[in-house]
Amino acid sequence: MIDFGLVDAVDAEAIGSPGQRTFRLRAIAGGNHAALWMEKEQLSALGRAISRLLAERSPRREEPSPSSGDLSAFGEHPDVDLQVVRLGLDFENDGERVLILADDEEAMTRGNTPAFRMEVGRSHARALVTQITEVVSAGRPRCPLCGQPIEGDGQHFCPGSNGHSEVLEIPTDEPDQA
Repeated sequence: MIDFGLVDAVDAEAIGSPGQRTFRLRAIAGGNHAALWMEKEQLSALGRAISRLLAERSPRREEPSPSSGDLSAFGEHPDVDLQVVRLGLDFENDGERVLILADDEEAMTRGNTPAFRMEVGRSHARALVTQITEVVSAGRPRCPLCGQPIEGDGQHFCPGSNGHSEVLEIPTDEPDQA
């Protein structure tokens, strides 16, 4: 297991254009750098789970930190580069820290889980939740009828439209007053 301990900085980012994005959680602890790659749904679920964990287990209530730390020195080749297949969370009451555990396919197959562990301070965790929400919502717009992503050209087959492709005006019983 790789144990980063309490991280100095953590953030979430999306790489690529909407519809073709990949997502990762980045962390720095001392001179070590980690990139945890995951699906958009995993990242979104992580943000919701951290928020819920803090609401249920942390007695403190204050505004989130304006940032989740400085990751300007992250670089292109992190020390840990992990494709996440399973995430776990816990809360350490004494230090007000969120523990994030991650497994990759190899660790799951060998039974050596968790493969990666890090602790995130409460204020950084709150800032991370806000950032995850922004990163996830910055993708393609969603169809208001079916919730599926709408492509950049506006084309979208929507089962909610029941076969109609254009908006039609509803006729009224009143005579036309032209």
